[in-house]
Amino acid sequence: MHNKIIKIKHVTGTYTIEIKDGKLNEMQSQLDKCLNNEQGAIVIKGENGDQFVYPSDFLKNSFISIVDREEEKGM
Repeated sequence: MHNKIIKIKHVTGTYTIEIKDGKLNEMQSQLDKCLNNEQGAIVIKGENGDQFVYPSDFLKNSFISIVDREEEKGM
């Protein structure tokens, strides 16, 4: 019920990052580091071994929000 996602709105589209249980603070920390030029990108590993890279410059030019997963499904 407390599951969150990161919603990234960029000129190229809207992207979502699933936040695993107990990882909200870690993801917020990674976002902060990217936005403050302390980290080059956020790398997310998918279930099938896929890797998704969200570069720092991409994140800086986006509107980022952390929302409840249920809210995302309702949109």
